[in-house]
Amino acid sequence: MVDDNARDLAICQALKAADEVAAALQAHLIEEHGADPERAAAEGPATHSFTLLRHARERIGQGLRAVEADNISGADAVSLRNR
Repeated sequence: MVDDNARDLAICQALKAADEVAAALQAHLIEEHGADPERAAAEGPATHSFTLLRHARERIGQGLRAVEADNISGADAVSLRNR
């Protein structure tokens, strides 16, 4: 059976990986599709996708805070920064 620390570390790593993918997609939307990262930006397909990714990243951050990722060895500040 996996101990709690190993499970939390695995959850943390999975959430960080998902956050990194979302960050890459956000960068792609800005650079290649002209999405406006401002919350008050005009609606458009790229901006709508950017908004969905922002919401996903906020939920990922909540998950990381729930497992106290900043207290788990191997955690870093990349996925924990405030968005």
